[in-house]
Amino acid sequence: MLAACVAGIGMMASPALARSAGQSVDAEAAAGNASSETSSVNGLSAEEYWTPARMAEAIAAGPSGVTAADTADQPKPRPGPKGRVDGALPTAVSPQADIHTMSGRVFFVDDHGDNRSCSGSTVNSGGKRLVFTAGHCVHGGGGGRDWFDVNRWVFVPQYHGGSPFGTWSAYQLWAKTGWTNNENRAFDVAAVVMQPKNGVRIVDAVGGQGIKWGYGYGLPIYMFGYPANPPFNGSGLYYCSGTTWNESGFPTLGCNMTGGASGGPWLNEYGATFWAYLNGVNSWMFWETDPTQVFKWQSPYFSYDTAGSLFDTVKDM
Repeated sequence: MLAACVAGIGMMASPALARSAGQSVDAEAAAGNASSETSSVNGLSAEEYWTPARMAEAIAAGPSGVTAADTADQPKPRPGPKGRVDGALPTAVSPQADIHTMSGRVFFVDDHGDNRSCSGSTVNSGGKRLVFTAGHCVHGGGGGRDWFDVNRWVFVPQYHGGSPFGTWSAYQLWAKTGWTNNENRAFDVAAVVMQPKNGVRIVDAVGGQGIKWGYGYGLPIYMFGYPANPPFNGSGLYYCSGTTWNESGFPTLGCNMTGGASGGPWLNEYGATFWAYLNGVNSWMFWETDPTQVFKWQSPYFSYDTAGSLFDTVKDM
């Protein structure tokens, strides 16, 4: 499925180089949740740091050096119970919400000090402050890596060389211990609690997608992102659509988005209303010999072990 522009929509990919995986642990341990420190500065500092020039020059983030073969023997999420939470309309700033307002580019300084970009999506919750993305967009993954700088992590909804809703700063980064401790890509999902902006919470400003977990494979999915590696440039929101299939426990979908689309939402029941259900995130991409020729993507399977328990941990923050 080729990526199509939704008044400016796009997807991403990046290289996966062979290297040894972290020590394997059981599924219960891998399903734990971990967090960064909370932000020590107000949002203005991060907004000042992320100038238009820095955003334009940010390197598209993709999965770290671990390959599918490296993680083949690592534990996978357990099936667990089903769960779902509906999306929400904004109550302030904009009376409308759609895929553009609830999707955005993520910019951050990683644990090596590099300026990078990913994609993400707002998700409705009791706290109205959540952005979901990939685990490798908040933490380097595995031993020797660390949390990215929470004081330089921002989300820009409806990005197009800027945003009508401005730049939103993170309060705290959350990810699965399977990713932070063991670089297990089956747990490559993250949730970020955002700071209010001018007293307004992000879901109240732009709306929030719903979320579901435990619904299996073979689902009709629209996947969105801001691919920034060639042939894309990060300036628009793209999508691919199709029915997922199970490939070694990972929901898989054909798509040609490149690096920078990481963390973008996989939406089930898209188009039925102004919001849909987040049921995955852009995590891993595949190509034959040319990284500009991506042909498929995978997401962690959204079970209670991955998305459900993470959402429950942060939903009222």
